[in-house]
Amino acid sequence: MLVENTRLVQIGRAVTPYTQQKGTPIQPWRGESVEAHIEIYPEFRDGLNDLERFDRIWVLSLLHESTGFEMRVIPYRDTLLRGLFATRSPRRPNPIGMSLVTVDSVDIEKGIIRVQGIDLLNNTPIIDIKPYVPQFESIPDSASGWLENGNDTRVADDRFDKTD
Repeated sequence: MLVENTRLVQIGRAVTPYTQQKGTPIQPWRGESVEAHIEIYPEFRDGLNDLERFDRIWVLSLLHESTGFEMRVIPYRDTLLRGLFATRSPRRPNPIGMSLVTVDSVDIEKGIIRVQGIDLLNNTPIIDIKPYVPQFESIPDSASGWLENGNDTRVADDRFDKTD
């Protein structure tokens, strides 16, 4: 089934030092403090007003290097097959990424959001940005499923690289 009248618009791009999936942090909070920013295209820059008052933002992206998917995968922090939707594998039916990053600064005129803790490849298309609101999104006592016993992997290996 196709969702009628669905349209995604690229509002910007990630500018990061990561050029291949292998070696990229597997989650934003695992990211080193590297020089990274989100570049927002001119027609969307007015939407950056008031963003500088938030410490963190959700960055939604199109995982453009991701190809294909399987409904069961071995995720980075595990050695067992898991259901795709119980993982954060980048290879998905709709390869949409979700990264919670720390905002260092926002330059509305230049369309630059300087961030820390990014886990995206350079030039990853950005499709949306939303503020992180702790009152809405922090539920500390929630169960984390199989992740509660997962290993401490910090960066990606090649298990989800493109397949031809």
